[in-house]
Amino acid sequence: MRSNGSYRHAFLLAGALLAVSGCVMHTAGCWPQVKAERVVELDRPLETGATLAVSTASGSIEVEGREVDSVHVVATICARASTAEEAQELAEQVDVRFEQSGDKVEIKADRPRQRARQSISISYHVVTPHETHIQCNSASGSLRVGDLIGNIDAHAASGSVNATNIQGSVRLRSASGSVRCESLRDGNAHLSSASGPVELSNASGIGTCDMSAASGSVVARQIEAESIKMRSASGPARLTDAQAQTMNLHSGSGGVSGRSIHCANLKAKSVSGSVSVTFSESTPADLVAEMGSGSGSVSVTVPPSFAGQVDLSVGSGSIHTDLPLTIQGKISKKRISGTLGQGTGHLAARTGSGSIRVK
Repeated sequence: MRSNGSYRHAFLLAGALLAVSGCVMHTAGCWPQVKAERVVELDRPLETGATLAVSTASGSIEVEGREVDSVHVVATICARASTAEEAQELAEQVDVRFEQSGDKVEIKADRPRQRARQSISISYHVVTPHETHIQCNSASGSLRVGDLIGNIDAHAASGSVNATNIQGSVRLRSASGSVRCESLRDGNAHLSSASGPVELSNASGIGTCDMSAASGSVVARQIEAESIKMRSASGPARLTDAQAQTMNLHSGSGGVSGRSIHCANLKAKSVSGSVSVTFSESTPADLVAEMGSGSGSVSVTVPPSFAGQVDLSVGSGSIHTDLPLTIQGKISKKRISGTLGQGTGHLAARTGSGSIRVK
Protein backbone atom coordinates (compact mmCIF):
# COMPACT_ATOMS: atom_id res chain seq x y z
CA MET A 1 0.00 0.00 0.00
CA ARG A 2 1.28 3.49 -0.90
CA SER A 3 2.11 5.89 1.88
CA ASN A 4 0.51 9.35 2.22
CA GLY A 5 3.86 10.81 1.17
CA SER A 6 3.74 8.88 -2.12
CA TYR A 7 0.26 10.18 -2.89
CA ARG A 8 1.33 13.72 -2.07
CA HIS A 9 4.38 13.38 -4.33
CA ALA A 10 2.25 12.10 -7.20
CA PHE A 11 -0.24 14.95 -6.77
CA LEU A 12 2.50 17.61 -6.84
CA LEU A 13 4.11 15.98 -9.90
CA ALA A 14 0.77 16.00 -11.75
CA GLY A 15 0.31 19.68 -10.92
CA ALA A 16 3.76 20.50 -12.23
CA LEU A 17 3.08 18.64 -15.48
CA LEU A 18 -0.15 20.60 -15.95
CA ALA A 19 1.66 23.91 -15.46
CA VAL A 20 4.43 22.99 -17.93
CA SER A 21 2.03 21.77 -20.58
CA GLY A 22 -0.03 24.97 -20.40
CA CYS A 23 -3.25 23.21 -19.47
CA VAL A 24 -6.04 24.94 -17.57
CA MET A 25 -8.39 23.20 -15.18
CA HIS A 26 -12.06 23.35 -16.09
CA THR A 27 -15.14 21.51 -14.90
CA ALA A 28 -15.01 19.53 -18.13
CA GLY A 29 -11.30 18.64 -17.86
CA CYS A 30 -8.01 20.04 -19.13
CA TRP A 31 -7.13 21.59 -22.48
CA PRO A 32 -4.31 23.67 -23.98
CA GLN A 33 -4.81 27.43 -24.31
CA VAL A 34 -4.60 28.38 -27.98
CA LYS A 35 -4.92 32.06 -28.84
CA ALA A 36 -5.56 33.89 -32.09
CA GLU A 37 -5.43 37.66 -32.50
CA ARG A 38 -7.00 39.90 -35.09
CA VAL A 39 -6.72 43.69 -35.36
CA VAL A 40 -9.54 45.79 -36.78
CA GLU A 41 -9.15 49.52 -37.56
CA LEU A 42 -12.06 51.91 -38.10
CA ASP A 43 -12.32 55.62 -38.95
CA ARG A 44 -15.16 58.07 -39.19
CA PRO A 45 -15.68 61.85 -38.87
CA LEU A 46 -16.83 63.11 -35.47
CA GLU A 47 -18.44 66.46 -34.75
CA THR A 48 -17.07 68.70 -32.03
CA GLY A 49 -18.79 68.05 -28.69
CA ALA A 50 -20.24 64.69 -29.70
CA THR A 51 -20.48 61.76 -27.29
CA LEU A 52 -18.41 58.65 -27.98
CA ALA A 53 -19.34 55.40 -26.22
CA VAL A 54 -17.32 52.19 -26.07
CA SER A 55 -17.64 49.09 -23.90
CA THR A 56 -16.20 45.61 -23.67
CA ALA A 57 -17.02 42.51 -21.66
CA SER A 58 -13.34 41.59 -21.41
CA GLY A 59 -10.43 43.82 -22.36
CA SER A 60 -8.91 47.25 -21.78
CA ILE A 61 -9.99 50.60 -23.22
CA GLU A 62 -7.74 53.59 -23.84
CA VAL A 63 -9.09 56.88 -25.21
CA GLU A 64 -6.91 59.90 -26.02
CA GLY A 65 -7.83 63.28 -27.43
CA ARG A 66 -5.83 64.84 -30.26
CA GLU A 67 -6.05 67.66 -32.78
CA VAL A 68 -8.10 65.64 -35.26
CA ASP A 69 -11.60 65.85 -36.74
CA SER A 70 -12.34 62.12 -36.85
CA VAL A 71 -12.25 59.14 -34.53
CA HIS A 72 -9.79 56.33 -35.17
CA VAL A 73 -10.31 52.96 -33.48
CA VAL A 74 -7.89 50.08 -33.18
CA ALA A 75 -9.68 47.00 -31.83
CA THR A 76 -7.53 44.05 -30.82
CA ILE A 77 -9.59 40.87 -30.79
CA CYS A 78 -8.21 37.95 -28.83
CA ALA A 79 -9.96 34.62 -29.25
CA ARG A 80 -9.15 31.45 -27.33
CA ALA A 81 -10.22 27.93 -28.18
CA SER A 82 -9.04 24.31 -28.09
CA THR A 83 -7.32 24.52 -31.48
CA ALA A 84 -5.65 27.25 -33.52
CA GLU A 85 -8.21 26.82 -36.28
CA GLU A 86 -11.13 27.26 -33.88
CA ALA A 87 -9.52 30.32 -32.28
CA GLN A 88 -8.86 31.97 -35.63
CA GLU A 89 -12.37 31.25 -36.88
CA LEU A 90 -13.79 32.72 -33.69
CA ALA A 91 -11.74 35.91 -34.08
CA GLU A 92 -12.77 36.34 -37.71
CA GLN A 93 -16.47 36.24 -36.80
CA VAL A 94 -16.27 39.31 -34.57
CA ASP A 95 -17.75 42.38 -36.29
CA VAL A 96 -16.65 45.80 -34.96
CA ARG A 97 -18.61 48.79 -36.22
CA PHE A 98 -19.89 52.30 -35.51
CA GLU A 99 -23.51 52.99 -34.62
CA GLN A 100 -24.92 56.53 -34.33
CA SER A 101 -27.96 57.80 -32.49
CA GLY A 102 -28.38 61.58 -32.45
CA ASP A 103 -25.08 63.16 -31.40
CA LYS A 104 -23.89 59.91 -29.80
CA VAL A 105 -21.58 57.54 -31.65
CA GLU A 106 -21.10 54.07 -30.22
CA ILE A 107 -18.37 51.56 -30.98
CA LYS A 108 -20.07 48.17 -31.00
CA ALA A 109 -18.87 44.61 -31.44
CA ASP A 110 -21.05 41.70 -32.50
CA ARG A 111 -19.63 38.44 -31.18
CA PRO A 112 -20.43 34.90 -32.32
CA ARG A 113 -21.91 32.46 -29.84
CA GLN A 114 -19.12 30.82 -27.86
CA ARG A 115 -19.10 27.18 -27.00
CA ALA A 116 -17.47 25.54 -24.00
CA ARG A 117 -13.72 26.17 -23.79
CA GLN A 118 -13.98 29.27 -25.99
CA SER A 119 -13.63 32.94 -25.07
CA ILE A 120 -13.28 36.36 -26.72
CA SER A 121 -11.76 39.55 -25.38
CA ILE A 122 -11.65 42.89 -27.21
CA SER A 123 -9.36 45.78 -26.27
CA TYR A 124 -9.73 49.24 -27.78
CA HIS A 125 -7.31 52.08 -28.43
CA VAL A 126 -9.25 55.15 -29.54
CA VAL A 127 -8.01 58.51 -30.83
CA THR A 128 -10.71 61.17 -30.91
CA PRO A 129 -10.99 64.98 -31.20
CA HIS A 130 -10.14 66.81 -27.97
CA GLU A 131 -13.70 68.11 -27.54
CA THR A 132 -15.50 64.81 -27.05
CA HIS A 133 -17.67 63.45 -24.24
CA ILE A 134 -16.71 59.88 -23.33
CA GLN A 135 -18.74 56.96 -21.98
CA CYS A 136 -16.78 53.75 -21.48
CA ASN A 137 -16.96 50.62 -19.38
CA SER A 138 -15.31 47.23 -19.09
CA ALA A 139 -16.52 44.20 -17.18
CA SER A 140 -12.94 42.92 -16.91
CA GLY A 141 -10.13 45.27 -17.86
CA SER A 142 -8.57 48.66 -17.21
CA LEU A 143 -9.77 52.04 -18.51
CA ARG A 144 -7.60 55.03 -19.36
CA VAL A 145 -8.71 58.39 -20.79
CA GLY A 146 -6.74 61.59 -21.31
CA ASP A 147 -6.33 64.97 -23.01
CA LEU A 148 -10.04 65.61 -23.44
CA ILE A 149 -12.45 68.55 -23.21
CA GLY A 150 -15.76 67.01 -22.23
CA ASN A 151 -17.54 64.96 -19.61
CA ILE A 152 -16.12 61.53 -18.78
CA ASP A 153 -18.14 58.57 -17.47
CA ALA A 154 -15.93 55.51 -16.99
CA HIS A 155 -16.73 52.32 -15.10
CA ALA A 156 -14.72 49.13 -14.62
CA ALA A 157 -16.20 46.12 -12.86
CA SER A 158 -12.75 44.60 -12.42
CA GLY A 159 -9.80 46.83 -13.28
CA SER A 160 -8.28 50.24 -12.72
CA VAL A 161 -9.68 53.55 -13.98
CA ASN A 162 -7.37 56.47 -14.85
CA ALA A 163 -8.10 59.95 -16.23
CA THR A 164 -5.49 62.61 -17.03
CA ASN A 165 -5.75 66.19 -18.26
CA ILE A 166 -9.52 66.54 -18.44
CA GLN A 167 -11.52 69.76 -18.80
CA GLY A 168 -15.04 68.87 -17.73
CA SER A 169 -16.84 66.68 -15.23
CA VAL A 170 -15.66 63.14 -14.45
CA ARG A 171 -17.45 60.15 -12.99
CA LEU A 172 -14.92 57.36 -12.46
CA ARG A 173 -15.83 54.08 -10.77
CA SER A 174 -14.32 50.67 -10.17
CA ALA A 175 -15.81 47.70 -8.34
CA SER A 176 -12.38 46.13 -7.90
CA GLY A 177 -9.41 48.34 -8.73
CA SER A 178 -7.83 51.74 -8.23
CA VAL A 179 -9.36 55.01 -9.41
CA ARG A 180 -7.05 57.94 -10.18
CA CYS A 181 -7.51 61.35 -11.77
CA GLU A 182 -4.83 63.97 -12.40
CA SER A 183 -5.10 67.47 -13.87
CA LEU A 184 -8.83 68.18 -13.83
CA ARG A 185 -10.54 71.53 -14.30
CA ASP A 186 -13.92 73.18 -14.74
CA GLY A 187 -16.37 70.48 -13.72
CA ASN A 188 -17.47 68.12 -10.97
CA ALA A 189 -15.48 65.13 -9.75
CA HIS A 190 -17.05 61.86 -8.58
CA LEU A 191 -14.52 59.10 -7.91
CA SER A 192 -15.27 55.80 -6.17
CA SER A 193 -13.93 52.30 -5.72
CA ALA A 194 -15.43 49.34 -3.87
CA SER A 195 -12.00 47.76 -3.43
CA GLY A 196 -8.97 49.91 -4.17
CA PRO A 197 -7.42 53.34 -3.56
CA VAL A 198 -8.95 56.56 -4.88
CA GLU A 199 -6.75 59.56 -5.76
CA LEU A 200 -7.27 63.04 -7.17
CA SER A 201 -4.54 65.61 -7.77
CA ASN A 202 -4.18 69.03 -9.37
CA ALA A 203 -7.86 69.92 -9.74
CA SER A 204 -9.11 73.50 -10.12
CA GLY A 205 -12.39 75.23 -10.85
CA ILE A 206 -14.23 72.21 -9.44
CA GLY A 207 -17.81 72.41 -8.20
CA THR A 208 -18.49 69.24 -6.22
CA CYS A 209 -15.61 66.92 -5.37
CA ASP A 210 -16.92 63.59 -4.04
CA MET A 211 -14.49 60.72 -3.38
CA SER A 212 -15.15 57.39 -1.68
CA ALA A 213 -13.64 53.96 -1.14
CA ALA A 214 -15.21 50.98 0.58
CA SER A 215 -11.82 49.35 1.10
CA GLY A 216 -8.81 51.53 0.37
CA SER A 217 -7.31 54.95 0.91
CA VAL A 218 -8.81 58.21 -0.33
CA VAL A 219 -6.19 60.86 -1.15
CA ALA A 220 -6.51 64.35 -2.68
CA ARG A 221 -3.95 67.12 -3.13
CA GLN A 222 -3.84 70.53 -4.79
CA ILE A 223 -7.61 70.90 -5.01
CA GLU A 224 -9.74 74.03 -5.56
CA ALA A 225 -13.46 73.30 -5.30
CA GLU A 226 -16.73 74.60 -3.91
CA SER A 227 -17.15 71.51 -1.73
CA ILE A 228 -14.97 68.49 -0.94
CA LYS A 229 -16.27 65.21 0.46
CA MET A 230 -13.91 62.31 1.15
CA ARG A 231 -14.75 59.07 2.91
CA SER A 232 -13.29 55.60 3.33
CA ALA A 233 -14.97 52.71 5.11
CA SER A 234 -11.64 50.96 5.64
CA GLY A 235 -8.59 53.12 4.99
CA PRO A 236 -7.19 56.61 5.58
CA ALA A 237 -8.58 59.86 4.17
CA ARG A 238 -5.88 62.44 3.40
CA LEU A 239 -6.29 65.95 1.99
CA THR A 240 -3.36 68.28 1.25
CA ASP A 241 -3.15 71.83 -0.12
CA ALA A 242 -6.87 72.30 -0.70
CA GLN A 243 -9.39 75.13 -0.81
CA ALA A 244 -13.19 74.83 -0.60
CA GLN A 245 -16.14 76.42 1.13
CA THR A 246 -17.06 73.16 2.88
CA MET A 247 -15.04 70.01 3.58
CA ASN A 248 -16.18 66.69 4.99
CA LEU A 249 -13.51 64.06 5.72
CA HIS A 250 -14.44 60.67 7.20
CA SER A 251 -12.87 57.28 7.81
CA GLY A 252 -14.46 54.23 9.36
CA SER A 253 -11.17 52.50 10.07
CA GLY A 254 -8.14 54.68 9.42
CA GLY A 255 -6.68 58.09 10.06
CA VAL A 256 -8.00 61.41 8.77
CA SER A 257 -5.61 64.22 7.93
CA GLY A 258 -5.80 67.68 6.38
CA ARG A 259 -2.66 69.68 5.60
CA SER A 260 -2.64 73.29 4.46
CA ILE A 261 -6.40 73.47 3.96
CA HIS A 262 -8.54 76.57 3.54
CA CYS A 263 -12.27 76.38 4.21
CA ALA A 264 -15.13 78.03 6.07
CA ASN A 265 -16.73 74.83 7.35
CA LEU A 266 -14.97 71.55 8.19
CA LYS A 267 -16.05 68.17 9.53
CA ALA A 268 -13.27 65.64 10.07
CA LYS A 269 -14.06 62.36 11.84
CA SER A 270 -12.68 58.87 12.28
CA VAL A 271 -14.42 55.96 13.95
CA SER A 272 -11.11 54.26 14.69
CA GLY A 273 -8.03 56.35 13.94
CA SER A 274 -6.35 59.68 14.56
CA VAL A 275 -7.50 63.03 13.20
CA SER A 276 -4.96 65.72 12.33
CA VAL A 277 -5.76 69.07 10.68
CA THR A 278 -3.58 72.08 9.86
CA PHE A 279 -5.36 75.13 8.45
CA SER A 280 -3.66 77.54 6.09
CA GLU A 281 -2.96 81.08 7.29
CA SER A 282 -5.55 82.45 4.85
CA THR A 283 -8.42 80.47 6.46
CA PRO A 284 -11.16 82.91 7.61
CA ALA A 285 -11.39 83.93 11.28
CA ASP A 286 -15.02 82.75 11.55
CA LEU A 287 -14.07 79.16 10.73
CA VAL A 288 -16.50 76.49 11.94
CA ALA A 289 -14.70 73.16 12.50
CA GLU A 290 -15.85 69.94 14.10
CA MET A 291 -13.36 67.12 14.62
CA GLY A 292 -13.71 63.83 16.41
CA SER A 293 -12.43 60.29 16.86
CA GLY A 294 -14.01 57.29 18.49
CA SER A 295 -10.61 55.84 19.29
CA GLY A 296 -7.59 58.01 18.44
CA SER A 297 -5.91 61.34 19.02
CA VAL A 298 -7.08 64.68 17.63
CA SER A 299 -4.62 67.39 16.63
CA VAL A 300 -5.44 70.79 15.11
CA THR A 301 -3.52 73.90 14.17
CA VAL A 302 -5.94 76.83 13.83
CA PRO A 303 -5.35 79.82 11.52
CA PRO A 304 -3.71 82.87 13.18
CA SER A 305 -6.85 84.98 12.79
CA PHE A 306 -9.26 82.46 14.33
CA ALA A 307 -11.60 83.89 16.99
CA GLY A 308 -14.62 82.32 18.62
CA GLN A 309 -15.86 79.47 20.78
CA VAL A 310 -13.63 76.48 21.59
CA ASP A 311 -14.99 73.18 23.00
CA LEU A 312 -12.61 70.28 23.71
CA SER A 313 -13.54 67.00 25.42
CA VAL A 314 -12.07 63.53 25.93
CA GLY A 315 -13.46 60.30 27.32
CA SER A 316 -10.08 58.84 28.22
CA GLY A 317 -6.98 60.92 27.59
CA SER A 318 -5.49 64.40 28.00
CA ILE A 319 -6.16 67.87 26.57
CA HIS A 320 -3.39 70.30 25.62
CA THR A 321 -3.90 73.74 24.08
CA ASP A 322 -1.54 76.60 23.25
CA LEU A 323 -4.42 79.01 22.69
CA PRO A 324 -4.94 81.88 25.17
CA LEU A 325 -8.49 80.90 25.98
CA THR A 326 -10.88 82.72 28.26
CA ILE A 327 -12.30 79.77 30.19
CA GLN A 328 -16.02 79.56 30.84
CA GLY A 329 -17.54 77.49 33.62
CA LYS A 330 -15.87 74.71 35.57
CA ILE A 331 -12.39 73.52 34.57
CA SER A 332 -12.13 69.74 34.09
CA LYS A 333 -9.42 67.33 32.99
CA LYS A 334 -11.83 65.88 30.47
CA ARG A 335 -13.30 69.08 29.09
CA ILE A 336 -12.21 72.62 28.29
CA SER A 337 -14.69 75.23 27.06
CA GLY A 338 -13.73 78.82 26.39
CA THR A 339 -13.40 81.65 23.88
CA LEU A 340 -10.54 83.06 21.86
CA GLY A 341 -10.82 86.76 21.06
CA GLN A 342 -14.00 88.34 19.77
CA GLY A 343 -15.41 86.34 16.90
CA THR A 344 -18.10 84.00 15.65
CA GLY A 345 -15.91 81.02 14.82
CA HIS A 346 -16.41 77.65 16.47
CA LEU A 347 -13.91 74.86 17.07
CA ALA A 348 -15.05 71.56 18.57
CA ALA A 349 -12.84 68.51 19.11
CA ARG A 350 -13.81 65.27 20.80
CA THR A 351 -12.32 61.82 21.25
CA GLY A 352 -13.53 58.75 23.10
CA SER A 353 -10.07 57.37 23.73
CA GLY A 354 -7.03 59.53 22.99
CA SER A 355 -5.51 62.95 23.48
CA ILE A 356 -6.41 66.36 22.03
CA ARG A 357 -3.80 68.94 21.04
CA VAL A 358 -4.72 72.44 19.79
CA LYS A 359 -2.24 75.10 18.72
